[in-house]
Amino acid sequence: MAARPCPKAWRRCSPPPVPGPAAAHRPWRPSHPHPHGAPMPPTLDPASADAEHDVSKYGYVQELDRSMNVWQLTAFGLNYMVPIAPAIIFGILLKLSGGTVALPYLLAGVAMLFTAFSYAVMVRNFPLAGSVYNYVGRGCNPYFGFLSGWVLTLDYILIPTVTASSSAYFAQQYLPGVPYWVLLGVFSVGTGMVNLFGVQLMSRLGLGLLVFGELVVWSSIVVWGRAVAVDGAGVGTLLSTQPFQFDSVSSLAAATSLAIFSFLGFDAITTLAEETRRPKRDIPRAIYWCVGIGTLTMFACGYVAMLAIPDWRQHIGDEAWLNTTLFQVSRATGGEAFSVFFTVGYLTALGVFNVVATAAGARLLFGMGRDELLPRAVFARVNRRWRTPHWSILLICAIEFALGNFANMETLSNLVNYGAMFAFAALNISVVWLYYVRGGGELADGSRLRPRGEQHLRDLLLPAVGLAIILYVWAHMDTLAQILGTVWLAAGIAYLLAKTRVFQRLPPALDL
Repeated sequence: MAARPCPKAWRRCSPPPVPGPAAAHRPWRPSHPHPHGAPMPPTLDPASADAEHDVSKYGYVQELDRSMNVWQLTAFGLNYMVPIAPAIIFGILLKLSGGTVALPYLLAGVAMLFTAFSYAVMVRNFPLAGSVYNYVGRGCNPYFGFLSGWVLTLDYILIPTVTASSSAYFAQQYLPGVPYWVLLGVFSVGTGMVNLFGVQLMSRLGLGLLVFGELVVWSSIVVWGRAVAVDGAGVGTLLSTQPFQFDSVSSLAAATSLAIFSFLGFDAITTLAEETRRPKRDIPRAIYWCVGIGTLTMFACGYVAMLAIPDWRQHIGDEAWLNTTLFQVSRATGGEAFSVFFTVGYLTALGVFNVVATAAGARLLFGMGRDELLPRAVFARVNRRWRTPHWSILLICAIEFALGNFANMETLSNLVNYGAMFAFAALNISVVWLYYVRGGGELADGSRLRPRGEQHLRDLLLPAVGLAIILYVWAHMDTLAQILGTVWLAAGIAYLLAKTRVFQRLPPALDL
């Protein structure tokens, strides 16, 4: 067992010593031994031996199956970002910005790139499942980490709900005789079953469907571009400033805030740290690939599609047109057959998204349950056969079905943005705190000295710029989302005060 923390351990304590073999292999629930004995950790290949050591030194037993490589992680993240994501909010971004979709996605990608650097730094220091919750809690302050996890948990619960609801509404247009709740149940149960059968099945499924999703997106861009350049549709040329026009800086910032919704995928990658063969190397690489590919895809989609609809202001008052803008573009430029192809791709992409969104949410709950910030008996349970957090998965699916039937989808989408901004800001703060206040961060060469020379760029300047961008965009978010998100945050503060007896004790298992 790791040494007890010194007073105010989140400020200036040295890293705990690596525990001995007894601590490294303690039972899953020490006070309640498994009736059949402690579950055996999965067999690890040599490449992942260092990852097993990293988990055990935090007092955990490696229980999740380490099977994912950098390309499976990248596919997981890109599927979570949804290759065809612009189709969901294209018209809304167009209306918010006053004429551009490409710029909000480009600016959102730049903002996420700075935050991605912070994720890469923190996963090298703390290669554990739980994402921002673990990184902020261990790198900055356990109480701040809990609040980050609390707010982000709302996102991971709401995102699958938004996607499943959108899929059900869209499918109902082709199956008008089937009730909405039945279609919603099919999406919820289907994604839950895929996740229950393990991350390896999920990764095999996701990689193939990702290729199909990307094919739909890029073939659509080609069809739209050909109609503009060859058939004279829209502005009649591929080189134009039309896709970059906007009403004001504040309107552009508001659209950028919404566009960040589509970039939450690289954060989902970090929730698989304990299922990755070499997390310190592969997770940062997958993060950079996701942000780069996602930004390029969304920017290209926003640019070319706007070339085909220079008369978009005629439809600004038509809510149905705004919700299906890219379908209208596809039908006008590619005909009915291509419109069907685009529709099939849209539903497929959302189905894959729901699989990975449910997985990420369940694993975030697993990390918080294991550290006893949520009921351990439910959230930290791992299925003995499939080695997946089955109760967390089932709970996500149940909430998805319930909220999808009773909650407003627009309100849920706005709340997601609040959680993402709070978590990203907290992460950037934690990098600076870890290296410059505590002085305990791991440098690129593996040492734990304070940053020096060019290391200040990575450990101070990049997270500071990322934080500044996030705060600026956050200030231009939807007012209702800010109010509701703050209410949820206040509920988290109240729960934390009760759990820790007004900060008289540290949250369990986050002793630094």
